[in-house]
Amino acid sequence: MPLKILLADDHQIVRQGLKTYLEQKGFAVVGEASDGLEAVRVAKEKHPDIAVLDLSMPLLNGVDAARQIKAELPATKSILLTMHTDEQYILDAIRAGISGYILKSEAATDLVRAIQDVSKGLTHLSARARCCN
Repeated sequence: MPLKILLADDHQIVRQGLKTYLEQKGFAVVGEASDGLEAVRVAKEKHPDIAVLDLSMPLLNGVDAARQIKAELPATKSILLTMHTDEQYILDAIRAGISGYILKSEAATDLVRAIQDVSKGLTHLSARARCCN
């Protein structure tokens, strides 16, 4: 049974591209959202294994959406997909309970591995997302 993925990004073209890519890699995209509040709602409805969340979304950012998803659905893991490399963003995400922090510039090579790692209970940070020295 393929892993069930929720995609949340405020850019439809990004969601479409990620969906096509992940489905080609054998994952089942079970829901999509264009903002953080919608991501939480869809997660409650669809019970994904992993939520891939853009950090910068309207109404509720990815960190806060991940926090709410974790509170409502402890079995659902969250991966943030972002352009931000600043340590403070990474620390905030870790404190919120994310399991993966992937830079959009590295998503093509890193996202599938991150999903696989997170599904096994591991934490995955993009190589350029250096944190916590």
